[in-house]
Amino acid sequence: MIYFVRHGQTDCNLNKIIAGHYDIALNEKGKAQAQQTALDLQGIKFDCCFCSPLMRAKQTCAEILKYHPNLKPVYDNRLKARDYGKMQLQPTNAITFNRWQVGEFDEETSALEIEPIMDLYGRVSDFFDELKKTHPQQNILVIAHSCVGRVTSAYFDGIPENQDFTALKIPNAKYVMFEN
Repeated sequence: MIYFVRHGQTDCNLNKIIAGHYDIALNEKGKAQAQQTALDLQGIKFDCCFCSPLMRAKQTCAEILKYHPNLKPVYDNRLKARDYGKMQLQPTNAITFNRWQVGEFDEETSALEIEPIMDLYGRVSDFFDELKKTHPQQNILVIAHSCVGRVTSAYFDGIPENQDFTALKIPNAKYVMFEN
């Protein structure tokens, strides 16, 4: 089973600012959320742990691993948040098109240097394809970001028919389970 965990809240989440690859820490609420998620997962025996190398994911991971002291995280760049290029640290409402719709506003996405949603899907799919081969039938903990959670949901459950990833959002510090 794969346990996908989104990191706890950051000030960027709270203030509706696009973090992207910006390396921001959890805020106080995010730390409390991570602690609660750690408690929720404390009884699960994980065989391995993979995490985004960004600080907010690493902090969430550290809280969870307090209950799993023999588990060491493997940091994987394929689990990094979506690259928002010129829109990083801008208000989310500064993007005036649906950034979760495949093929929508490709010219604007390109001009703003935003990683296309299907490129994000590709790198995350590559990660899970490899994971299935190297860790079959294991309990795997994966800690990453909302955008990675969206494409992870699409990887396991199928890309939405309308190719819009909007509804696949995972809240801060929540986890979703997927069959490995």
